[in-house]
Amino acid sequence: MKVTVEEVAPCKKKIQVEVPKEEVDRKFHEIYEELKQKAQLPGFRPGRAPLSLLKARFGSYVRDQVLEKLLPEAYENAIKEAGVKPALEPKIPQVELEEGKEFCMVIEVETEPEFELGEYTDLEVEAKRYSPSVEEVERFLERMREQKATLSDREDGVAREGDLVVIDYHVEIEGEAVEGKEGQGMSLILGKKETIPGFEEGILGHKVGETFSVDVEFPEDHYDEDLAGKKGCFVVTLNQVKKRELPPLDDEFAESMGFDSLESLKESVRKDLQAEYDRKAREEMVEEIKERLVARYNFPIPPSLVEEKVAKRLDDEKFKFRLRGMDPDKANIDWEEKRKKLEEEVIKEVRFSYILGKIAQTEGIKVEEDDLREEVEKVAQRLQRPLEEVADLMYRSGRLQGLSLDMLHERVLDFLLEKAVASQDEPVVESEEPRREDEGE
Repeated sequence: MKVTVEEVAPCKKKIQVEVPKEEVDRKFHEIYEELKQKAQLPGFRPGRAPLSLLKARFGSYVRDQVLEKLLPEAYENAIKEAGVKPALEPKIPQVELEEGKEFCMVIEVETEPEFELGEYTDLEVEAKRYSPSVEEVERFLERMREQKATLSDREDGVAREGDLVVIDYHVEIEGEAVEGKEGQGMSLILGKKETIPGFEEGILGHKVGETFSVDVEFPEDHYDEDLAGKKGCFVVTLNQVKKRELPPLDDEFAESMGFDSLESLKESVRKDLQAEYDRKAREEMVEEIKERLVARYNFPIPPSLVEEKVAKRLDDEKFKFRLRGMDPDKANIDWEEKRKKLEEEVIKEVRFSYILGKIAQTEGIKVEEDDLREEVEKVAQRLQRPLEEVADLMYRSGRLQGLSLDMLHERVLDFLLEKAVASQDEPVVESEEPRREDEGE
């Protein structure tokens, strides 16, 4: 087999493959011999039909069978002989195959970038340490109490702060109902401020069975451009008012949550929050490593790989709008500008991934099969499915390869963090709970 490689652009090569006609004829002969033993033709015993008759009856079928075997084999051998590493599965062109002639094809392959690895153990990373505040632990415990709240009907049916209410509603702008902006059986807790300003306050004091209006002004940054910045009202029917009673925060409550005492519950909460903040600190340090390391390189990366990742992220962004019943193309978003921003992020991430891979190769950092199996076992346990079934599904979907790559990157990052020089040892920061960004109508 003859293989010719031509570089047509950075990270893009054209590979021309020529398979001699002798090899092509050999594969045709193999398929015809297999067919000859199985074919049942009138007037001939199996294995006795003449080749000319087989070619007349099954020529097209045999050609497809030869192509099915020859094409991937030729591709694999060509890639190996050319010494290239495809970044993506190439698109195999339509090819002509004929018995008695050499087989030729031309494949354009986007390859992994080639670059020299510079210094990477001198990265200065500011040490990060956080710990949860006492107030945050208390807020977390309060949310646990709320999950255990008991509900009972308000005897007088009047809505008060802290009550759970069930409502039907529709939105009106300038006295006209807005199509698609209505809901039935919506539940909310008054005082949580999980909807737009003024809405929950407008329900306070009303009684079960009442229908009333709540005037509101939709924020300028409201996710729905049909409502953003406008004045309107909710026409509300109050269906139910439930009084919420929270259990006292004591040892008995802790025992109901599976702990020996309130103190052990608090310690468990503190440890869980600390683990979250340790993860946050690591993410921030990794981001600093990423910024410093990527800034040292400017090698080209496969454009189709970037396009594929950008397209997926755009689809994910638009899907979020569809989940909320909105047309993403009618949202107040410049999708072209969004695409450009995502492209910048993806280029940086892809480049960082290649750098980490190169470091792993240089340092001999690997993911052993047993380690990968252990992670797959965790997935199987979460899904409550047999290990082999989950492993097979992950392999066929490409998730197993993705998991292995993620594990490899994490190990390289651990290595880089250990090598990083902390420019200063920050004191422990009493961190606040991340701000919520829930939106309502």
